[in-house]
Amino acid sequence: MNSVRHSKLWTARRRPDRTAAAWAGCAVLTLVAVGTSLPHDPDDTGDDRVSAGRTCRSALPADEELSCGTYGFGDLRYVCPTPDAPRRCSTTTQVRVRNTGPSTVYVTVIHGPRQGERGQGPEQEIAPAHTADLCPGQGDLLFDLTLRGAGAVKSLTVASVR
Repeated sequence: MNSVRHSKLWTARRRPDRTAAAWAGCAVLTLVAVGTSLPHDPDDTGDDRVSAGRTCRSALPADEELSCGTYGFGDLRYVCPTPDAPRRCSTTTQVRVRNTGPSTVYVTVIHGPRQGERGQGPEQEIAPAHTADLCPGQGDLLFDLTLRGAGAVKSLTVASVR
């Protein structure tokens, strides 16, 4: 009798471990699937510094902004001419962007004097195939650009960085 009871208890104790492992496996697979299905820039070399040719794209609704600093453009605060020499970075003073999408976009510069202090510049309208110079302001760091627009696809490509 004891052996039967012991056997049933052992089986009951092992099942939650298998169930937990199955749930953990499902969670990992879900995260991998979501991560690989998100849109990404095929030209992204993995270098997280903003440079000419980097693109920020959005298919979000018109009332939702996309943060280009965290998706597409990478780190906007510094220009690093030598990728293998991070100490030779200078503060970004201007990013020239080109609207490479089919519709008008609205861009806002997020800037501040230091990490943790951020202000928002005025919204700039950029028509299709036009360029705009975006600056953080005298002595400020350029933290981010936000992108929104009325069209289904919005796209900004960095033309130059200073």
